[in-house]
Amino acid sequence: MDELEERFGFGSPEREVETQELLQLIDWCQRAGVRRMIVNGSFVTSKESPNDVDVVLLPGADYPRGQAEVGDEELLWPFLQVIVADDDADLDRWALDDFGTDRNQQLKGVVEVRL
Repeated sequence: MDELEERFGFGSPEREVETQELLQLIDWCQRAGVRRMIVNGSFVTSKESPNDVDVVLLPGADYPRGQAEVGDEELLWPFLQVIVADDDADLDRWALDDFGTDRNQQLKGVVEVRL
């Protein structure tokens, strides 16, 4: 999380707000039993003012551990676009196929957050 914040969390007001929301989501994920998290979107680029942060979560067996599920009205992070994967294969598909290429089908990196 420190590396993510250091690398992508500064440079514009948008980045700072998105980083705070992402850190809140990471904290929630740890409490809710999320096993894996992939971060993508213009946030993980050098774009000065990213539009949003794309995130795919892989819940653990005991998700949501008493937390509200993603999508409930209580969990509003306006700059985060959160998708919940069905299983490891689905998360890997998001990471490699959907997030792992740009509009021109060129390979690009994504970030996995260790929970």
